Amino acid sequence: MMRPAQPAHLIALVGVGILVPAALAIAGIIPAFRFTRERIEITVHSDSITVDGLYVYTNPLPFPWSQGLRVPFPTDALHPAPATIEVREVDPATGKDSTALAVLWFGRTPHFNVRAPAFGAEHVRVRFTQYSLTRSATYLLTTTRPWGRPLEQGEYVLRPRGVRIVASNYPLEGQACLCFTRQNFMPDRDWSFTWVTQ
Repeated sequence: MMRPAQPAHLIALVGVGILVPAALAIAGIIPAFRFTRERIEITVHSDSITVDGLYVYTNPLPFPWSQGLRVPFPTDALHPAPATIEVREVDPATGKDSTALAVLWFGRTPHFNVRAPAFGAEHVRVRFTQYSLTRSATYLLTTTRPWGRPLEQGEYVLRPRGVRIVASNYPLEGQACLCFTRQNFMPDRDWSFTWVTQ
């Protein structure tokens, strides 16, 4: 016959039930924040892409919180990892960059921390350049899935510079810049595109 748990055991179990998820969230393994919006502008050159991403994270907690995040990108022999990555907080009222955030590399993946006030939001800009030896690139969209809920809005823009975009697995609109927009967006595939020089 099983004995009922003693109060001390219950307290210990509740403590573990709170501390373990909190530790995982602080480490960035599980998100405490909500990832609500992104605007991605990719400038395409003959041998590289420059990614300028604006990301909005909200804190649903009744106290300030710091969330560990990483910058994912696909790499292979023909698409090496970016040499540098710049991450900055953005003033949502003006859209201007403000405080630089430290980027630490763990293995081949860059990480940074974002802090948001209770029930508040944090806007973050990430910039990097990645070389391509094949005149093709992929921007990872399916990394939205681990957040457990769709983006409220995603805006995605290609800006060709001396090149012509010849293929994209997401339909694009426009002339000077090519773009697509999604609401309530849970991507089922990453965004891949190819180009030729003009």
